[in-house]
Amino acid sequence: MTQVGSGNSLSYVTLDVFTRERFLGNPLAVVDLSSHSNLSQDRKQRIAREFNFSETVFVHPPSSGGSSRTVDIFTTTEELPFAGHPTIGTLVHLGKDAAKDSEETLILMLKAGSIKGTFSNKTGIAEATIPHNVRIHRTPVPWQSVVDAQPTLGQLTAGHGDPSPPVSIVKGMTFVLVKIPRIEDLAALTAGGPRIDPRALQLDEGWESFTAPYFYVIISEDEKKRQMRLRVRMIEPVCGEDPATGSAASTLSTYLALQRAIPGATYNFAIEQGVEMGRHSDIGVKVTLDDSGKAVEDVVLYGSAVLVSQGTLYI
Repeated sequence: MTQVGSGNSLSYVTLDVFTRERFLGNPLAVVDLSSHSNLSQDRKQRIAREFNFSETVFVHPPSSGGSSRTVDIFTTTEELPFAGHPTIGTLVHLGKDAAKDSEETLILMLKAGSIKGTFSNKTGIAEATIPHNVRIHRTPVPWQSVVDAQPTLGQLTAGHGDPSPPVSIVKGMTFVLVKIPRIEDLAALTAGGPRIDPRALQLDEGWESFTAPYFYVIISEDEKKRQMRLRVRMIEPVCGEDPATGSAASTLSTYLALQRAIPGATYNFAIEQGVEMGRHSDIGVKVTLDDSGKAVEDVVLYGSAVLVSQGTLYI
């Protein structure tokens, strides 16, 4: 057996995020860079490919003050400025050692900006105030272009559907929001098909971005309490299907809140994802509009996570 010194290793944990039950939710690897804070971005990308999760995060040592941590987020193919389930999973991991019944406050420094987060050992819930620069792009994707990527939809809806808006939560993170009539139609979607034709996807100038479709069904809405329950799926040909996509959930929630446009209102969204692939996830989002009702003032993403494994990564 080859002997590897401790200086050539990193500790890591894996968690299932947006669930309280192991082997549900969305898997995440969290790699501690305390012993290798100068690890190259290329090396991080190779490690992310090795884990082969939808995202892997790399947590740098604490700042001098102790509450701020720089976090790099990688898919198997690229680095991301922001992603939701890595943010929640990292907050749970870093906050888990706080005293029982206490709440730990942390600052995560991402490429998209700083995120203030909390983790409550009492409730097991992490909350993150999400950086946002919401952009509803001028040109929606025609329904036929969505059907071309998901032919089953054409059969189920007799070819009729609304154009789907591309919406960015921040620059570099965009989702085409596709409204589906019924849960049965959502379940009939297939993974592994073609992308939406790039010619149909016209983002506003200067907003080049990772883009993926996010299919949703509104299950129920309480207009008085400003609460909404949804079932969603994120299917992207390169990445496959994602069990829980916090960035997409945040994007969808801001879009739906802006459509209602009530000045100063706070909306609560309970979003189920991953059901069809056997990895049920529960994502929570709170969106507060400004006094005009035409812009987003605050976005809070929240959820739980559970430890699955921990070990040593030899580099």
